[in-house]
Amino acid sequence: MDRLSRIPFLFLLFFQSIEADLWTEMARISDLQQFRALCGRYTVTQAYMEDSNARVTVFAPVDDVFTYNPDIRALDQKETLSHIVDSQVVELGLGKKWEKQCLVRSTINSGYIYITQFENNPGNFSYFANAGMVCNHASNQWGMISGEQYLYKICTPIGHRPYPGTALSFIRDREDYIFVDRQYNNRDLNDLRDILDRTPDIALVIFGSSAWNGFHTFFLPNDKAFSKIIDRNRVDREVLLAHVTGINRVLFTWPWMYDGGLHYYPSVRFSSNIIEDNFKLKLVMRNITDRRTGRYDLYAVSEVYERYGQFRRGSVWAKIITPNIPVQNGVVHIIDNVLGIVTNTIDQLLMDNPKCFTLMRYINTIGQIVRNYFSATGGLVTFFAPWDEGFDRIPEQIERRLLRDKIWLEQILKLHIVPAKELTSDEITNDTIVNTVDNMRQLYFIRGEWPTNNITYYVIGGGVKTAIIQENVAATNGIIHYIERVLGVPYQSLWEILKNETRLQRSYEMLNNLQLKYTLDPWQVLTPEQNMTFFVPIDEAWEKVPPTLLNRMNDGKHWLALQYVYKRHIIQGQALMYTDLRERTYVMMNDEKVVIRRRGRYFELYWPRGNRVARIIEGGEIAGINGYMHMIDNVLIYEPDLRASATLVQETAGTMLVLAVVAFNHRRLLGITLILFIVISSYFELVPHTNAHDESIP
Repeated sequence: MDRLSRIPFLFLLFFQSIEADLWTEMARISDLQQFRALCGRYTVTQAYMEDSNARVTVFAPVDDVFTYNPDIRALDQKETLSHIVDSQVVELGLGKKWEKQCLVRSTINSGYIYITQFENNPGNFSYFANAGMVCNHASNQWGMISGEQYLYKICTPIGHRPYPGTALSFIRDREDYIFVDRQYNNRDLNDLRDILDRTPDIALVIFGSSAWNGFHTFFLPNDKAFSKIIDRNRVDREVLLAHVTGINRVLFTWPWMYDGGLHYYPSVRFSSNIIEDNFKLKLVMRNITDRRTGRYDLYAVSEVYERYGQFRRGSVWAKIITPNIPVQNGVVHIIDNVLGIVTNTIDQLLMDNPKCFTLMRYINTIGQIVRNYFSATGGLVTFFAPWDEGFDRIPEQIERRLLRDKIWLEQILKLHIVPAKELTSDEITNDTIVNTVDNMRQLYFIRGEWPTNNITYYVIGGGVKTAIIQENVAATNGIIHYIERVLGVPYQSLWEILKNETRLQRSYEMLNNLQLKYTLDPWQVLTPEQNMTFFVPIDEAWEKVPPTLLNRMNDGKHWLALQYVYKRHIIQGQALMYTDLRERTYVMMNDEKVVIRRRGRYFELYWPRGNRVARIIEGGEIAGINGYMHMIDNVLIYEPDLRASATLVQETAGTMLVLAVVAFNHRRLLGITLILFIVISSYFELVPHTNAHDESIP
């Protein structure tokens, strides 16, 4: 509903319900019954609802919020009053872009509520009250008015009960009674309290600023975070400034995540004063979902693109332990790591990460050969570290071989290391190629963006493509990217990969009708007899084939001819990687010679008899448990393939008919002849050949 069409609707609601109050209005709204029952438990809350002259705005959670968050049903009276603003908030229904992203309003229980606006696309806005998402636009009911009162629905929890003081008083407060009946406390902020006491300037100006000086988002490290820092002298006032966003950036977890998670906000560290925005050190909030449990963890991330003083290039990730604590000058999130400061090596970060237990076990199995790259003296490296869930996905028979063959394990681990380079995500494009310590294989990258602003980076190495889950983690000797699969280790057969690969769906549909699919999906794995190399055409390659030829191949009468075409793309008994193609000038596929030529940085296949050229797509190598697939941009096919099987079957049938006539005169040979007839006929049906006498063949 646009702005002009909303105005009559608002007036209609106003005149219809001029005599009613909010308590009566909520009784008519079916999805606010849980909140109405909560308000009915407390006399003060119900009195505000029944007073039609009280100029208030209520942010009421819908019933689904109570269903998915049962703890909300136990809110006390003060926490319930935190949902009621002591003034009218009319800006939400106007459909205009605000001068400031965040509005600050007082609640009835003398706290602040922060109302944030995000512009999804021009003219389309989303609104949040603290962490609660205003969802009136979803139900097409904006600004339900009853006398002097406004009512807005919210479809996520609003957050914790506001703290009555500033961020500085929250840290310094030593009175336990203040945190009674609250879901948070400051008992784990002792180290931060000591640092702020030693730096009174920053403590008073930023953490203790009054609401009139500006509102900020404060990330407060707990005691466990400071225990991770090896050199405690590096934590000073500049590091603390990196934990505070710029002015008027009050960001709760839900609105920040709804914003795509990639809208960076400046810290006050690199500002000449606390009002200016400076993006040299950026703060962002990210979430990582555990695939096994479905739960997600929230992280605060500080990112530096260039080195400044003690700040190293890369990101520092800190898990948010207690989110969304409103204070008088913004919002507080308690985190388990110190942002901006890096004092650990790659080896130390991997040992401290509970999701890298299997990786460290494999690294210790190899010994110091690989581990030297991660030590303090190993020089700058970029390491793609697989999480435990990546090793859990490896089939059991593959993992058993991995443990037995230490040479193969060493090659796989070296494939994850990029020497002498700090490769961060801002340098990654679709054309990025880097060398690894393996010295044979390279890493390729894909920068995917869907939907807008939701960017995911993929790395391809050894025929395995995996997403980067946690990127740009800074260490003193390089960068770590955490990935969800192990590079160079196959997980599925070629047929299973073909079934799930987006660019190969036309080839999958054709092969689904052929006997060849059973060859691509063998019972045994990693055996030389089952190995193969499959140059598979992508969907765009089949668009280059003449439509008449393609339609006849798929009309149901030429499956044998189509299978013969696919066999021209397969090397049986050899699993060739992309790097193996450098050492070959030709390959034999289905008893035909296909030349491998190099054109610049690419390889291409040339089929002399059909005069067809197909380029091998760089980074299109896919590893399976029974070989390798290489994507190509053309099909090795031509018109005589259609007539190949039919011509030979006719000639063979004629020959067999003559033999049958002769055998009829020699009845003793009749049984033997019939057996030969069946065997030879079935052979030519399964393995058709082209007609050597066809004049159209060059």
